[in-house]
Amino acid sequence: MTKPLSAILAWYKATNDSMRVTRRALHQAIPGAITDKYVFYTLSEADADAMLDNAQQELNRLVILAMVAVFERTLRDSLRSLPMIALPAGDPLLDRVRDEILKDIEFWNISSRVVDLFAMVDPGLRGQVKQIIEYRNWVAHGRTLTEPAPVKTTPAVAYKRLTDFLTQAGVVTP
Repeated sequence: MTKPLSAILAWYKATNDSMRVTRRALHQAIPGAITDKYVFYTLSEADADAMLDNAQQELNRLVILAMVAVFERTLRDSLRSLPMIALPAGDPLLDRVRDEILKDIEFWNISSRVVDLFAMVDPGLRGQVKQIIEYRNWVAHGRTLTEPAPVKTTPAVAYKRLTDFLTQAGVVTP
C-alpha cells in the first residue's frame, strides 16, 4: 500500500503556500491584487495578518485531525483483513465469529487497543502516536477554545510519526 497520508500532506502544502502568497500580496500592496470579493479588501495589514495567522493555526489543527482519521481507518482496515485470512468462509459458525470480530474492530479504542496491538512498532513511537491521537481528540471535541493543547505538534511531525508507525507496522511499504 502507498502512504495514505501523502494526499493530505500535498493539499496542506498547497493551501499553506496559497496563504503565504496571499500574505505576500497583502504586504506588497499591489494595486488591484486584492479586490472587494476577498475578505481582506477592507482590512488593515495588521488585521489581515491576524486573520491569516488564525487561519494557519486552524489549518494546522484540521490537517492533523484529517491525518489521524486516515491513519485510524488504515489501521482498522488492515486489522479487518486478518479474520478473513484466519477464518476462511464456508463454515456457518466461523462465518458468524468472523462477522462479529469485524464489527467489533470498529469499536476498539484507537489509543488503548488498536495502536498497542502493533507490538512490532517501537514503543516510543507508539507513545508519540498516542499523543498525536490525543491532540486530534482535543481538536475534534472543540477543546481548542477552553483548554491548552495536550501536546505541541505540527502537520509535518504528525505526518512523519504516523507514516513511520504505518511503515514499522507493515501496513504500508517504505
